[in-house]
Amino acid sequence: MKRVNLTGFSREKLVAFCTSLGESQYRAGQIFSWIHGKLAPSFAEMTDLPISLREQLEEVALLENLTVVSIQDSALTSSRKFLFQLSDGARIESVYLPDSGRHTICLSSQVGCSLDCTFCATGKMDYIRNLTAAEIVAQLIAIQRRVEERISNVVFMGMGEPFLNYDAVMKSASLINDDKGFAIGARKITISTAGIAKNIVRFADEGHRFRLAFSLNATDETSRSDIMPITKKYTLSDCLNALSYYCEKSRRRVTLEYVLMSGVNDSDRDAGRLVSITRRLKCKLNIIPYNPIPGEVVRRPTEEELNMFVRKLLPSRSALTVRWSQGKDINAACGQLYTQIGRGTARKQMEETATAS
Repeated sequence: MKRVNLTGFSREKLVAFCTSLGESQYRAGQIFSWIHGKLAPSFAEMTDLPISLREQLEEVALLENLTVVSIQDSALTSSRKFLFQLSDGARIESVYLPDSGRHTICLSSQVGCSLDCTFCATGKMDYIRNLTAAEIVAQLIAIQRRVEERISNVVFMGMGEPFLNYDAVMKSASLINDDKGFAIGARKITISTAGIAKNIVRFADEGHRFRLAFSLNATDETSRSDIMPITKKYTLSDCLNALSYYCEKSRRRVTLEYVLMSGVNDSDRDAGRLVSITRRLKCKLNIIPYNPIPGEVVRRPTEEELNMFVRKLLPSRSALTVRWSQGKDINAACGQLYTQIGRGTARKQMEETATAS
């Protein structure tokens, strides 16, 4: 009999599971607290459960415990990059980012990515598969076990496009938000998308309280499709319409992420169009200097080029931040996550793991 993975179960689903075992409903709350509050790695550690139940759980259920392959510490900041191996042999990266009293974790939602944005290393891996909700939450659990500070913020900005794994991402965000578990506030959980317009609308219609970020990165259709092929399916116009709908429906603002690349999207016309876009939306704007990745000739802007571009946006934008990514020296900065194996190697590794088990 295949064991069920309880790490991805909501409290409601755990109630149904416990009931199916002939147990009282309150056992579900205990199990949930052990998984997401006390971070128990095994059923044996759930000491307020009867021994007979713990033994039964070992037979019919399991917990998602990711294998930590390596941890890299930045010499420049306090950020740490974690390389995890999943049960099928696939690998993902997550990043811990402490800064000014906030302790943020950047989670991955897919193994690889299908979008192939020119400024992002993850796209060079190609898409391998979606992560389950259990695998997404397990990244947070594994990192929280290894850092002293309590994780305060979560961003879905790691490997993959979150809105192409929509259901698992929303499920994992809800688990992270649950007040009987990690209890991280919805306003401290940010989900980023490169522009899956239909799911921006769905996100608005479903009334999620998590923050939404949109990777803009170019201000016209042609330029954006050159660096972000997803634009050929969901145009910039489609995305801006969806974002306008989101802002009106949710009465919340969206964060626009703009990776600044020298000679690519930093012209006077880019600045003018960017101002027009920000005036159209209820939003804040993050300017992110490009983080170099292997094999790309795109150049990171100099500090002078960055300041010149920002001056063109002011004073028209008051909610503007220049975000210098942490972890550039360990390839953990925005756009740099990559597990150093291509599709063929990953597939082979997954097959070997499956055969061995």
